[in-house]
Amino acid sequence: MMKIKKYKKFIIIMIISMTVGGVLGGFSNKISKRDLSFGEHADNFLFKVLLAMSIIIVIYLIVTIIYIRSNYMKVDLDNIPKVINRKVSNAILLCTIQAIIGLTGDAVVINKVFDEGPLYLILVPTIFIFIAMVLLSISMKYFNYLNPNRKMNLLENGAEKKYFDKLDDGEKWVTYTCSYTTFNKMQLVFTIAIITSIVLSMFINVPVALPIVIGAMWIIQNSIYSLESRKYED
Repeated sequence: MMKIKKYKKFIIIMIISMTVGGVLGGFSNKISKRDLSFGEHADNFLFKVLLAMSIIIVIYLIVTIIYIRSNYMKVDLDNIPKVINRKVSNAILLCTIQAIIGLTGDAVVINKVFDEGPLYLILVPTIFIFIAMVLLSISMKYFNYLNPNRKMNLLENGAEKKYFDKLDDGEKWVTYTCSYTTFNKMQLVFTIAIITSIVLSMFINVPVALPIVIGAMWIIQNSIYSLESRKYED
């Protein structure tokens, strides 16, 4: 009974997902498909969007790092201003996001972009990945200066685990809470993603790999959570 209550929300999400997916799937053949894409050059458009995002993020990162560089030496390490901490945290987050955007751009280029266009375009997102890694390294330098008791070396084996072990009980509790909240929210994200792929398939040609990948990632997430939780069962 306790197990059912524990996973009540997940079960409800699954039932809603299957119901909505089944209804939409049943009507999909009755709905005429319309061209809701960006024409034959959708890859070209997506590439430009990712490029624009990369430029904006890199400019913001450079401005942020200049600000941090100009102020971090003046900081009292026993009373670090929230604005500096936020700036450093945002820089680290955006560097990670930029690396993901760069990898996505590489995937777009490799996937026959620009109507079998030149493969050298892969250099553009790759350069932005390199820039993100350099800026991440700089951001981590400032993070380690501001947090001498919990320095982190991203190139070290088990860096995340070693960093976590350095946290105090309050910080670990925040990490646990954020991790569980993330898991919970991702259940909803995967549900919406699956339903969205079904809806889109009524109007445009959606690669079958898309819902398969989403479903596989959803299964992997729940499997990891379940296997990890069993380690703490009596």
